[in-house]
Amino acid sequence: STSHVDIISSACEDGMGAACHGAEAPKNRAPIPVLLVGKSGVGDAVDSFNLNATYFANRNVPVIGAIFNKLSTEGFYSLENCKEAIDMYFSKRQPKRKAYGYIPEIPSLKIAREAMAKDNVSSEEEKLNTSLQMADSFVEEFSKCVNVHEILRDAEEVTTEYIRQHQAQSSQGSINGKSAALKRDHNFAGSHSMQPAKIPRLDPQVSKLNIVSARNAGFSLTRDQIEAMASAAGAAGG
Repeated sequence: STSHVDIISSACEDGMGAACHGAEAPKNRAPIPVLLVGKSGVGDAVDSFNLNATYFANRNVPVIGAIFNKLSTEGFYSLENCKEAIDMYFSKRQPKRKAYGYIPEIPSLKIAREAMAKDNVSSEEEKLNTSLQMADSFVEEFSKCVNVHEILRDAEEVTTEYIRQHQAQSSQGSINGKSAALKRDHNFAGSHSMQPAKIPRLDPQVSKLNIVSARNAGFSLTRDQIEAMASAAGAAGG
């Protein structure tokens, strides 16, 4: 079977770069898992990883781990020494993330880059061929030092888990929304149920006083007006 993998490559130094600014995923798809490319050394490499991983995590973008590039092959900060320290850090402090590989500095690539920078005579075609040779050398070394299969597997698992959690949250939100709507409708129906209207009844004495007051004030009340006021006071019609 053939698998298709999209890789978005971008510089991301201290929370900057296109990959960081476009970190949030659209609402209709899962975010793209991030693999950070770390520095050489130990302290600076770990600090830089934490800084950038925290940036992505704050935007709900998963960081599966890192690969560390351009490590020296000798000295105190040799690849082997750095690998031992960083692997220990990930196992104790970042158990859900991994260091997928350590790439040594390749002398031939360094020499080729310096030569291309100084050489003003080479044609564009020669520079292109040199660049392709450098790329081939790096890919060969990369495949030896980095567990690509594990990167792809973990990225797929993280994406699947994100989709599963998102669907579960959406389903729960839908259920809660329906329950809230039903409760709201029930409360509305309860508060707006049809109740017999209560018609206030006037005190008969008050009604009589109103009639007398109207007459004393010089107003002439018709029979219909008197009967209406008496009826409002509770008198039976006859």
